[in-house]
Order: sequence, then structure tokens, then C-alpha cells
Amino acid sequence: MGYAYTGGMVTQTRMTLEEFLTLPETKPYREFVRGEVIPKAMPNTKHSTIVSELIFALKRYQREKRSVRVDTELRHLSRDEDRVYLPDVSLTRRERLPAGGVGDPVEVAPDFAIEVLSPGDRAGDVLEKVDFYMRIGVGLAWLVDPEGQHVTVYRPGEAPEVVRAPATLDASPVAEGLTVSLEELFAALPEDE
Repeated sequence: MGYAYTGGMVTQTRMTLEEFLTLPETKPYREFVRGEVIPKAMPNTKHSTIVSELIFALKRYQREKRSVRVDTELRHLSRDEDRVYLPDVSLTRRERLPAGGVGDPVEVAPDFAIEVLSPGDRAGDVLEKVDFYMRIGVGLAWLVDPEGQHVTVYRPGEAPEVVRAPATLDASPVAEGLTVSLEELFAALPEDE
């Protein structure tokens, strides 16, 4: 079982989690879902701009609080779900991280995960990923839609909430005091696309 490139196309093949973990990291990045290797959708300029803006906001929060770790495209592993996943942006409380540092992949679910839609994302796959986040204990997930200029907020046990500019998102209680202005976030998008 393996992973093959044929004529520029990616062919998904079955493999074990352990086989997947021995593969080198490549671009596009790959995720692993119950035996299937899934390439992440390639981002466009809007995706990249939104991720950059969010990283800037979360890194500023990280410098203030010093109690969280912020990452982009960091590989996480859930052995219970037989899955390796890479949130576009993630925040994890340092108290939950292993004392010796994080491994590769990290075997701790983030407290807060952000996914930014790319043109190649399939709605069903994205919704399944958010459901997965809620199952494994992620306390807050934002699904950012650059095209529609809105964010869907997910919290365990609550109905999803769609938030549009000029509203401000609040990451409490997971990241107390972290807010993101949607007006400013979407104003950063390039106008020529």
C-alpha cells in the first residue's frame, strides 16, 4: 500500500498510520484519515492573506500571555481517530503540551483550531473536519470563508454561529481576551481577486 503520483495527479491509496508517519513531508501537505492519504487543498492569495493576518493576531496574543503556543500547518496526531491533521492555524495552552517539548507530529489536540477555506476545499470534507475537532476536544474552531467574508464559530455542544463584519470575534473562554475584528481581517484581502 502506498501513495503515488501519476501524471501530475495524486492517487490515494490505503496505508496504515505507521506507514504514513514514515513518509517525508511534501507540498501540498498531506493529511491522513483512517487509512487514506489526503492532500490539503492548495491555498490561493486570499487564503494566504487571511492565514497571515490570523497568525499575526494570535502571535501578538501569544507574546502577551506567554501561556499558549501558536502554529500554522503543524502536524497533529490522533491515534484514537487514526488521523494526522494540519490545522491552518492552531493555538494550544502550554500547560497541555508535553514537558519535553512537542514532537512531530504533536499528539495533543489544539485548544483552538482555525481552518481557512481554499478554492479546492469540498464542503463535506471541511464539515467532517470540524466535527472531528469537536470530537477530539478542541474547545473552539473557526471556519473562515474569505469569499463569503464570514466566519462560522464552533464550540462543543453548541450550534454553529455565523459571524460577519463588522462584528468582532471573541475567542473566550479558550483564549481569554483574544479578539479579531472581521472588518479589519477581510479588509486585508487583495482587491484584485
